[in-house]
Amino acid sequence: MTKVTPPKKGQHPSSRKGLFFEKTDTQPSVPYEKSSPFYSLLNGQRVGQIPIDEHKEIDKEELIGYRRTVAGLEWLLLLLVLLCTNLPWVHVPEPMVLYVSMASFAIFVCTLHYMWRSHDETRWKLSLNMWGMTFFITAVVWETGSLSSPLLPLYFVVIMLAGTTLGALSTILGTFLITACYIFLGAAELGFFLNSASVTFQAEHLTQPIIQLFLLWLLAYFVTLISQETDRTKDKIRQLSRTDQLTGLWNMKMLLIFMQREYQRILAKTGKFSVLMIDADSLKAVNDLHGHHAGTLLIVTISETMRTVLREEDMLARFGGDEFVAFLPDTTRDTAFEIAERMRIKIAEAPINYEGNILRITVSCGIACYPEHGQDLTQIMKMADKALYQSKGYGKNKCTIFDPTKATRPVPADANKQKMRHSI
Repeated sequence: MTKVTPPKKGQHPSSRKGLFFEKTDTQPSVPYEKSSPFYSLLNGQRVGQIPIDEHKEIDKEELIGYRRTVAGLEWLLLLLVLLCTNLPWVHVPEPMVLYVSMASFAIFVCTLHYMWRSHDETRWKLSLNMWGMTFFITAVVWETGSLSSPLLPLYFVVIMLAGTTLGALSTILGTFLITACYIFLGAAELGFFLNSASVTFQAEHLTQPIIQLFLLWLLAYFVTLISQETDRTKDKIRQLSRTDQLTGLWNMKMLLIFMQREYQRILAKTGKFSVLMIDADSLKAVNDLHGHHAGTLLIVTISETMRTVLREEDMLARFGGDEFVAFLPDTTRDTAFEIAERMRIKIAEAPINYEGNILRITVSCGIACYPEHGQDLTQIMKMADKALYQSKGYGKNKCTIFDPTKATRPVPADANKQKMRHSI
């Protein structure tokens, strides 16, 4: 069984991998009424049309965008090298070797970006671009004066690219690779690779490359810091988009995504699951008599109490306002009713002391189960919503399993008002 623990306040929800879609082609469509809150939440979509991890999809789109940017940068790099090497003060001893290097790099760019289109959303393919650019720049610098080449600062472009697209680790590795290229170029310029008995060492020739190498590491350090801050910001955005900030529970959209994945798993095992719709009975009266701060305290108290009752594998989310939804995998209707009753009783037995006033809390709960009450998530959630209104019609502070043969009994508005004030 998949263990899904509701996140605590301030805790990052663990990411879920995979991309599954609910099979709705073999099941009859059960559209929501446009007045239903689920219709507004899903924007007319069925539950199975929501990807499992939207942030994973966003990351893929981001990497594809990086690939396009890197491709443009590589073509600009080729153009810059072509222009610079044709300047009269830039000496190129063997132009043919330089042109072969440029042609090879152009073929590399075309192959990586336009012919081999798979894995465009992966970081290792961006890493190939970084390595390819590093070796191309090394070849160009080698042919245009080694450490005296005016194109030596092109290495800074690779560091900026790694820091903005690949993260801190790739930036550090790229800096080590460029440092090795500097050492190789310096050794070649000093004649260490020649079969000569004497090697002339002139320290003044290395002053500028050493300063550039120091600046390169300084740039890598700052780019790494910026990359880490960017990653932390992204994690915070993910947390804010997945959880309810008041209660620390999952938000409704994330719950729907998890429900969809569990539904696919349960279908494969021909298992069962249940959905609970929970609604506070007296929030409006609390807000009217004691203010919205008391109502906020009521919502937080209800969510914390429900957490203590639900199991580790159950998933709880705040639907909005004083409404909550719980998904109970591998749970029969009898077990779901027992859990709902324990939750209802525990909430009723935990009044709030607000500024010397004892506020008693009650909730109503609607229960729908698969496969008794529907054949897909959309239908089960709709039936749980109707069961909640049945509980309200029976006088509130009730747990009701959906029964299609019983209509909701409306309660007069005056009676509702009196009951809410009496409960407070």
